[in-house]
Amino acid sequence: MVENQMIVGVKGVIIKNGRVLIIKRCNEAHVAGGTWEGVGGKIEFGEDLESALKREVMEEVGLEIQIKQILYATTFQTSPTRQVVIITYLCTCDNKDITLSNEHSDYLWATYDELKTYLPKGILADFERNNVFSLLFA
Repeated sequence: MVENQMIVGVKGVIIKNGRVLIIKRCNEAHVAGGTWEGVGGKIEFGEDLESALKREVMEEVGLEIQIKQILYATTFQTSPTRQVVIITYLCTCDNKDITLSNEHSDYLWATYDELKTYLPKGILADFERNNVFSLLFA
């Protein structure tokens, strides 16, 4: 029998000069390969939320960030036995030079229109439901 699995992750909506950083998962990724997303990942046992986000951002794109506020939390299932909870934060950074991890194949400092083009429908729905676009591009 397969046990249910609960994953908790953190994501950053990192803004710089009116653009948002998004990254593309490698095509070979075991979940959602080839899709675009915000930067972030799983919380390790014993880690606090903001430390986990700062670590994940450094690992994935090589940036030091400033965390401003929680934007929203959401949950979804990636399989019948795996549920993910994501807590998304608004972040800024001073530098925009990216060093991608081997888990990702591309990055983009995206405009509003590019976000609408590249991000998956589920993330866009979360952004719209939680008024993220109005915060970013007011």
